[in-house]
Amino acid sequence: MIEVVGELVGAVPSGALGELTGQAGGTPLYAREAVDALVRESRITVVAGVAELTGAGEWPGSLPEAIGRRLGFLAERTRSVLGLAAVLGPAFTVDDLGVVSGQPATELMVVVDEAVAGGVLAASGDRLVFRHGLIRQALYEAMPVSLRAALHRQVARALAGAGAPVERVAEQLLVGPVTADEWMIDWVAREAAALTFRAPRVAVDLLTRVRGALDDDPRRERLDADLTVALSQLGDNEQVEQLARPVLAFSRDPVVAARMAWTLGYALMRMGRYEQAVEVAEHTLERPGLPAVWTARLYALRALALIGVGRFDEARAVAARAEAEGHQAGDRLAVGYALHTLALIAHNQRRDVAAQVALIDRALAVLGDEPPVADLRLLLMINCAGGLDNLGRPAEADDAFGQAMVFAERAGTPPRLGHLRAKIADYSFYRGRWDEALAELQAAADLPTDMTYRLAGRGVRELIAVHRDDLPAAEREFSGVEELTNPGNGLRLYGDLLLVAWAFAAEREGRSAEALARLLAVFDPEGEREFPHLTPDTPMWLADGGPPRAGLRRPHRHRRGPGKRRRPGQASPATTAAAGYCAGLLAADPARILAAADTFHRIGYPCSARRHWRTPPCCTPNAATSLPPGPRTRGRSRAARRSTRFGTSCAPTPAYDRIRRGRRGPRRRPTTGRESLSATERKIADLVTAGQSNPDIAAQLFLSRRTVEAHVSHILAKLGAHSRVDIARELANSQ
Repeated sequence: MIEVVGELVGAVPSGALGELTGQAGGTPLYAREAVDALVRESRITVVAGVAELTGAGEWPGSLPEAIGRRLGFLAERTRSVLGLAAVLGPAFTVDDLGVVSGQPATELMVVVDEAVAGGVLAASGDRLVFRHGLIRQALYEAMPVSLRAALHRQVARALAGAGAPVERVAEQLLVGPVTADEWMIDWVAREAAALTFRAPRVAVDLLTRVRGALDDDPRRERLDADLTVALSQLGDNEQVEQLARPVLAFSRDPVVAARMAWTLGYALMRMGRYEQAVEVAEHTLERPGLPAVWTARLYALRALALIGVGRFDEARAVAARAEAEGHQAGDRLAVGYALHTLALIAHNQRRDVAAQVALIDRALAVLGDEPPVADLRLLLMINCAGGLDNLGRPAEADDAFGQAMVFAERAGTPPRLGHLRAKIADYSFYRGRWDEALAELQAAADLPTDMTYRLAGRGVRELIAVHRDDLPAAEREFSGVEELTNPGNGLRLYGDLLLVAWAFAAEREGRSAEALARLLAVFDPEGEREFPHLTPDTPMWLADGGPPRAGLRRPHRHRRGPGKRRRPGQASPATTAAAGYCAGLLAADPARILAAADTFHRIGYPCSARRHWRTPPCCTPNAATSLPPGPRTRGRSRAARRSTRFGTSCAPTPAYDRIRRGRRGPRRRPTTGRESLSATERKIADLVTAGQSNPDIAAQLFLSRRTVEAHVSHILAKLGAHSRVDIARELANSQ
């Protein structure tokens, strides 16, 4: 079609011109009509051999009439029904057409058969579609604006009366009447809750329009509440707070007040304001007349917020009450959130991952899959996948994250999808799939993600940059990071990776003392060598800090956390391996370090395994000269042998860069050509070569479509390719 348009205008079509005329669907006849109309209206200008489209990318005013003449071969009755079909949209069912036209299916089939035979319509599964966007647009714009608005209103009422999905009705109302009539206000007030869960963006647009038609109408308060919930679904936390607070303050309806407290409290937690969320829940629980369902939910909200301020024991008691009251009220959402809170306590306070996963399983068994509980269900699926990872079950974790992504793309809200992408990025980072982690973060960039998960994502991105010696990129992200070292900062728990990257950046630039001070400010804020926030991997970060290791010998001896006594089966394999690694450092025992490395390899932490297979010589400041050559050689050879089988994209750590013999500095993978592709990119490139589409690849690899799109873009850039065919050609040539 580009060639056809080029011949018609005598120049190479620009992207905008090609996109507009591309809606001719490959039919030269309609493309000619489009170009002729554009030329008549002086909308095409040729500059340096390129035909540019001037003005907005809209159809010329004379085009509908021209296309209409081309449809003159159709019967008048058929053209009339096709006009209604154009109002329905680019795709529709025969049943929909019957509803809005009032004609039985038997009569409509005559119309449909004629339109299909004439090349106007085509079958696509169980729906009919316009073969060319130009035809549908011409039919639609041939009607006066006032008639189109009236038809959209009529179609909306007909679809609603026939029980069509609420989002279909709402779409007709959005593109139809500018002002809301009584029927529209009543329908929106009645269906807003369902619409909010099924299509929150549509709900926000429609509720905003309807609210503008109401002043002192008693329905205004409930519409405000519905709009607040819809905005929460989209992650617009600031707007949620602005709308929810006055409704909460002035509403005399206990149900409305409870909904607003729940929505506002969750938004405050997303913004890291946990103390305020606790206050909102507590004050609303004091209101008289709260239904039992909302009482249980608000206790669950309060318990969840209490975790954010570190009041774990109180949170546990409140969550237990929420669970009991939720069961009594028959409310699955309250019970689910109470169990979710108890699972978080098991993980964050007791580091009991097995208990966490068991509680998540209980919560998932309680919940169904209806829209009101879909967000919590997805949250639990994400946490369950993380728990399986912590238990050293990588194959199950891979599958669980894949199932969560499938569910998210079907029923997830934008904030929860952003949360999932951030968690997959974190998971991929530890699994050594750094390019995949960066692709997930890139796909999440446009999503309204909670502050906590944005912070965790920043940490992943910057730690990868530091490990890859891309310090300029890392330094751009370190503004405000020092505030996270404040022990009272509720976000500190989510900033570990970012803070470690901040310390490693200083170490990379030769400021070893500053690097050590930064690490200790994070993990030993009181200077008592107790390490209250130590996690399974932070001992390795502390130990791998290079020259500052000498200053960490005392902390290693006095560490609390990974090495402390636990109940049998409570500690995760990663925690056990980290404790063994620390013990190996203290005892200058390379065998323990290599055993820890083997554990990391078994549970799927290749970068940690790789690091420790080849770092026994640096387990204490002077051990490089005191250890026998056997363990040193064995560790390095094991690292070299096994790391080639990982297919990971992780780079050696700074500690290893300093003690490695031979060339100093990181050994970089090629940046172009087949060898530059990561393991995931090679797999996707092979599937592209086999002719699979992005959706097919996403389903096969349990990745999101956006992630696959990001990977394909990276593959094209690395191979210097311009199309999927070029990918196949480049891979064939490289072999």
